[in-house]
Amino acid sequence: MRADRFQAAAGHSQHIWELLRQESNVAIGEIKLGGTNNRRRVDISVAVDGTDTPALAVMSQGELHAFGLALFLPRACADASPYRFVVIDDPVQSMDPAKVDGLAELLREVSRTRQVVVFTHDDRLPEAIRRLGVEADVREVTRREGSVVEVRKNLWPAKRYLDDARAVALTEDIPEDARRLMVAGFCRSALEAAAMDRYRMARYAAGASQREIDAVLNAAHTVHDKLALGVFRAPGRRRALNTHLDRCGVPRAVDTVKAVAKAMHEPCDMASLEMVETSEALVEMLR
Repeated sequence: MRADRFQAAAGHSQHIWELLRQESNVAIGEIKLGGTNNRRRVDISVAVDGTDTPALAVMSQGELHAFGLALFLPRACADASPYRFVVIDDPVQSMDPAKVDGLAELLREVSRTRQVVVFTHDDRLPEAIRRLGVEADVREVTRREGSVVEVRKNLWPAKRYLDDARAVALTEDIPEDARRLMVAGFCRSALEAAAMDRYRMARYAAGASQREIDAVLNAAHTVHDKLALGVFRAPGRRRALNTHLDRCGVPRAVDTVKAVAKAMHEPCDMASLEMVETSEALVEMLR
């Protein structure tokens, strides 16, 4: 009777592991309850490339975290559980990018029957959620001076950078030179974030692996390279990028990109608020 009752949870665990393993060569076999009285245990068979082996000896830290979720969630989501929510603390630790995608898909699946609350310090999970189109309410929690806790909605990094840029641009007690430098930094980050998100979504939809996508993004060092990836899916096309920006319908688009690119090295002669407004229009175009 115990084995029959446990079989559904074991099958659910194997399904979760298949979602999370993502390129792992570790396969989970039969999961069953063993032992008697006060010496009960869970017996798990694991195979690496078809060869049976002890689980803990061969699994990486990220795989162990994923496996822990595979064992925890079936019990937490059992029909008999009185709790209709699941709280998970930083499940992304040590996971490689492919497993983060699997985690996002898993959380989407669990959220059909439970409210799912996830705490994380890692930006990769929100990025995967945006790229995969998972419906989620993302909040950023910051502890300010004096332990004042600030919570703000944070659906998209580009929007957050632009909000910060506008706040600085409207702050009159900051010297103009410093204000322009700060605004240019935020605007550059917003443009790069929007371009990289667009590139990731396009390449992921085309079947590229996360490793291939990250390799290309890591090789793009300038804002022009990242914008070229977002617009053309290829870096280095600066002349074509300037032509595209000239024709995109956003006033002073080329001037704005040049301004945010050179602001760290020489004085910026573009008004702060104009830079924010043009950057907002470019970000919207990239979306």
